[in-house]
Amino acid sequence: MLRNYLLTAFRNLTKSPLYSFINVFSLAIGIAACIVIYLFINDEVNFDSTHSKKEHIYRLDEVQNFTGTEEQKVALSMPGMGPSMLNDFPEVTNFTRYWDRGTRLFTKETTQLTVEHTVMVDSTFLEIFDFKLAAGNRESALDEPNSLLLTKETALKFFNTPQEALGNTLSMGDQLLKITAVLEDVPETSHLQYNALLSMTDITREEPEFNDQWGSNFLNTYLIIEPGSDLAHLESKFDDFMIRHMESEEVINYYSLFLQPLSEVHLGSMDIEHDYNNYRKFNGDYLDIFTLVGLFILIIASVNFMNLTTARASHRWKEIGVRKAIGALKQQLFYQFILESILMAIFALFLSIVLNLVFIPWLNVVIGRQLSLLSLLENPIAIGVIALTSLLLGVLAGLYPSLYMTAVKSIKALKGSAGSSGKSIYRSALVVIQFGLALGMIVSTLVVVKQLSYMRNKDVGFVTNQMMLIEMSGEANDKFETLKTELLKSKYVEGVTASGQRIGNNFHQWGFKVKTDTGLYEMSPSNVAVDFDYLDVYGIRLKDGRSFSKAHSTDDGLAYIINESLAEELGLKDPVGTAAAHSWYPDDSLGSIIGVTEDFNFNSLHHKVNTLAMVVHSAWGYDEMSVKVKGEDIPAAIAEVKNIWEAQIDTWPFEYTFLDEHFDNLYKSDEQMSAVVTIMAVLAIIIACMGLFGLASITTKRKIKEIGIRKVLGASGFQITYLLSRNFTLLIMLAFVLVSPVTYFILESWLTNFAFKVSISPLTFLLGAILALVIALVTIGYHTIKASRENPVKALRYE
Repeated sequence: MLRNYLLTAFRNLTKSPLYSFINVFSLAIGIAACIVIYLFINDEVNFDSTHSKKEHIYRLDEVQNFTGTEEQKVALSMPGMGPSMLNDFPEVTNFTRYWDRGTRLFTKETTQLTVEHTVMVDSTFLEIFDFKLAAGNRESALDEPNSLLLTKETALKFFNTPQEALGNTLSMGDQLLKITAVLEDVPETSHLQYNALLSMTDITREEPEFNDQWGSNFLNTYLIIEPGSDLAHLESKFDDFMIRHMESEEVINYYSLFLQPLSEVHLGSMDIEHDYNNYRKFNGDYLDIFTLVGLFILIIASVNFMNLTTARASHRWKEIGVRKAIGALKQQLFYQFILESILMAIFALFLSIVLNLVFIPWLNVVIGRQLSLLSLLENPIAIGVIALTSLLLGVLAGLYPSLYMTAVKSIKALKGSAGSSGKSIYRSALVVIQFGLALGMIVSTLVVVKQLSYMRNKDVGFVTNQMMLIEMSGEANDKFETLKTELLKSKYVEGVTASGQRIGNNFHQWGFKVKTDTGLYEMSPSNVAVDFDYLDVYGIRLKDGRSFSKAHSTDDGLAYIINESLAEELGLKDPVGTAAAHSWYPDDSLGSIIGVTEDFNFNSLHHKVNTLAMVVHSAWGYDEMSVKVKGEDIPAAIAEVKNIWEAQIDTWPFEYTFLDEHFDNLYKSDEQMSAVVTIMAVLAIIIACMGLFGLASITTKRKIKEIGIRKVLGASGFQITYLLSRNFTLLIMLAFVLVSPVTYFILESWLTNFAFKVSISPLTFLLGAILALVIALVTIGYHTIKASRENPVKALRYE
């Protein structure tokens, strides 16, 4: 019996190949899209999931409020916090600190190599985090001073095998380090990314007071919290903890501490500043959007599948009548319809896998991921859910026509007169749902693209194009003026400057005091140390006063340029000439404010412009040199700068990046969201239009005699086309009216992630509606125009 059902089902599907193809292919696209979104979300939520203690690991973060009005969450903490919490709180059972020292130069005989993310950690680091070792003993690897742990990739740049690296030494400056372990390369799904680990005992041995250092935030602290602890109760004790160790009642007005679960670090840190060690952090809210998009795609595909199945079934009244007349039972007909629908769903499932195998490599390039269907094999539950969902769609799609059509009496079925307006309303409702969701996704895509275009093209108040950034070592600082002079001789170089921090990151907050009419006013704005030519090279515009100049001896260390926001915060109507200094200067040794800049976006456009003070302090040195290159031959410019660098600097290799690349990274998660939503919107409209194409074909065939009669009575081709298109047009317009308010609310909610954002114009919604309507009319145009040109004799020959 089952074999007969299958043969009949297969025969019915091949009898209408176009309908079968549209139904199977559109559902396959929907399932494939949902699988891709699952893979993307799974990749994000699995960050930091390999550690056995992951449920009990917390990062210690701070909320800082130095201005009295603006709170700022930061991922950094003070060196003394970890050891003190272990001593003070029984809930804290272990800790490790993580201090990224940036890029360091390692030497082995004649081989020199710069290693990014060289990190100092406590000896407990490998007790808390389960990073795998390729060679060595994890229990003792970090116990001794001058211990060095390399990742496998880094070790193989010096040695042939990880085992060969063990026990060997590398030099880092004048420090000789012994390789005590080689780690497997850090998984991409770890928020901590390092290439070399140093033991924190190197510092604590030479500076015992390091473990009791308070006042400066420059490292991360991770804690193990005893299972079952009351976190809220533990956090409530942090204020007393800060007062006790910083010996000040006032400290809690500026600092408060909180615990961030390891599971939330990757997805829940978009509002946390100075989160330098959080590799590829992602906006967790976007996962909700992706889930919603995946659900919409699945609904559109499912509605399409059910609508076409129902519409196609309505053409089989006579078949049902004949089957009933020769003795077919109602139950047999029910199973027949259900089986046909399930069979199509199974075909769609297999086709979706093929589509993903073909297109996922391309998608990885577009969104910058390494998604793979193989990861599905690691999750049998996900495989089961996908398979069951496909089967359920098959059952649901076949359920309505099965129940309705098998209940009709044989006489009515043979006459083909069993239809009702109920079916038409049902199909119309499905079309409205389908196009409503597709319209919402089209409008959302237009707004997302508009916002990202705005961020890319907004005048941020300084130059970002063709700005080469070069990390500076001690020797480069010593020879900075020579380097600058030589570089400015090049025809490829327009300007050279340097700074202590890279623009585009939120600068560190330092104490700053200003003399006002009512006395000294202290606060902690963002601060950056810069070279004399910084404003000129970056094109930062002055609103009042002057720029830094070597002609003024006090400009090196005792002159400040502030931005408009800081001037407003201080309430200074004429800030130029006002006495000011960093908080560590004595009150009788203040410098002065020499200029005020227009506000510029030194952080990403997710954030409003913070208060800022700039100072020249050449004795501190600089972390990065900025070279503004000119002309179109960028490779030649890079080669020229490299030659000049290597002619002057022996101890540090030439390594560079460009500022616009850095800014692109600031918006990477937004760009990825835009790419996913755009792709899914295209798929949504493709699925909806495929369904519309099929419905138009079925509708045209059902009205073929009506069309013939109208043509005989003198109806024009345009009138026939209008007749067939009118209902679909009205349904799309209704979908637009229903979906617009919901879409507007969702988009407004998304735009709250940005301090600088576009407004949502009614024209955007209108454009989305016109696009959808044009695409829909083009889709059904083939059938309507063909029907309007058909010879009416063919339609009426049997009447």
